[in-house]
Order: sequence, then C-alpha cells, then structure tokens
Amino acid sequence: MVTLLSIQVFSIVATALTNLIGILAFATDHWSTAAYDLGKLRSHIKWIAVEDTTNDYIHAINMTDDQNQTQALSFNDQQLSSLAMGVNNNTILYKTHKGIFRQCNYLSQTIRQRLKISKCRVLKVANNHYDDIIHGMNNPGRELIRLHNVAAACAILIVLLLCACTLIGVTVGILNGVVLATMTIGIIYLVISMFSICLLAIMYTILKSERKQSHCFALEILTDELCTARSAQLSYSFVLGCSLIILCFITSVLWLSLQEKQRKFAQH
Repeated sequence: MVTLLSIQVFSIVATALTNLIGILAFATDHWSTAAYDLGKLRSHIKWIAVEDTTNDYIHAINMTDDQNQTQALSFNDQQLSSLAMGVNNNTILYKTHKGIFRQCNYLSQTIRQRLKISKCRVLKVANNHYDDIIHGMNNPGRELIRLHNVAAACAILIVLLLCACTLIGVTVGILNGVVLATMTIGIIYLVISMFSICLLAIMYTILKSERKQSHCFALEILTDELCTARSAQLSYSFVLGCSLIILCFITSVLWLSLQEKQRKFAQH
C-alpha cells in the first residue's frame, strides 16, 4: 500500500522534473533546423565563406570557378553546418535552428563578425520586396509569425502555470495539507498538457507550412528556386515538448492520487 508520504515525495519529484523539462523545451531554440543542399544551390551561389578551425582564418571561395565548386562539394559535415553562402540579390544563406521566440545560426563568431550577422534574432516578419499578397495568398511570412505569436503565448502561459503549481502545490497542498489545493494542482497539470499539445501542433504546422509553401520563410522570403534546396527538420526541443506532455499527465495523476490519500487521512 502506497503511503501518503511516498505519494508526496513522488509528486514533488515529478513536479520538479516536469518544470525542468518545460524550461529546457522553451529556453532552447532547437524546435526545428533548416539547412541548404549545396549541390542544388551550386548554380546560384556566388561565394562561400568558411572558417579554418585550426587558425580561425576565413576562406572566401569564389564559386564562379568550376574548380572551387568541386572543392566546396567536398566539405565535411561540420564545415557545411558553419559556412555562409552568398547568392543573388545579396542574400546570404546558412544553416539555422529555430525556437519559439527566436532564430539562431550555426556560424562561428569569426564569420558572424566578418559578415556583421548576430548569433540570434527575434522572429518577426521578414523584410522583403513581396507584397502582402503572393499568388493570391497572404504573405507566408506574416502568417507564420502569427502562428509563432500564438505558440509564444502558449509557452508563456505554460511556464506561469508550472511556477504557480509548484508554489501552491508544495506550500499549500503538501505543507498545509489542503485537499482542495492538491486537487486543483492535479487538474491544472491536465490543462497544461492540453496547452502543450496545442503548442506542439502549432510548431509542427509551422514546419509543414515552411516545407510546402511557394515562397519559404527563412531569414527572409526566398524564391522557389532557393526553396527547393532548403530542408527543414524537427529537432530535440520538439522531443522535449513531447516529453513535457507525458510528464504533465503523470504529474497530474500523482497529485490527484495525493488528494485522495489526503482526504482519506483527514477522515481518519
């Protein structure tokens, strides 16, 4: 028979673990990654900037030379993830990873300083020469930013609820033995799991939209030719978000079980 003290300990541990996973999921900016296929972009690339990690020297490769194109295709995975490519219309492409609130890149500090690019940037509508209507549809950048705003609102609400549950659950539900507070915490964790499901659905919808839309939304609105060379994938923050849903449900069950034990203990 599980004792009251055991359920209290399990509830506190589950609460702490859930809070930790939630903070990691929202604080990290790896919900999705975007990379470019160098082979498909070869005809559009004007130059490539790559850093020599042994001496922090930046190599600027002119891609108009066929010999340089062959050299570029022989880069290893680490070099491919940290290089910057210059294409038409003064557009610079590089591998990025994106979270709920901002988008960051894998470029080295030396290359960022050389190209005057920041490590991360807050997600906002891209500056581009397209109108708000593209091919009879709304600007995809603006539509995705609206989804990001909803996801950010869900994330902030989830964090606030997690903090409130921890404070009220420990101080009122466990230390003071208030049954109603304990039951409320269990119900709120179910609500948090529902908001987390909505958040994951939004982030997955954003990823699918970026894969399918006519002008994909990267650091700016890209043309169809550049979009075909761009691939977007889910990353580990999305997995942490899935884990948060499971942990919220388990924590909810523990708190509801705790309130049942507290109720029986009070009757005796």
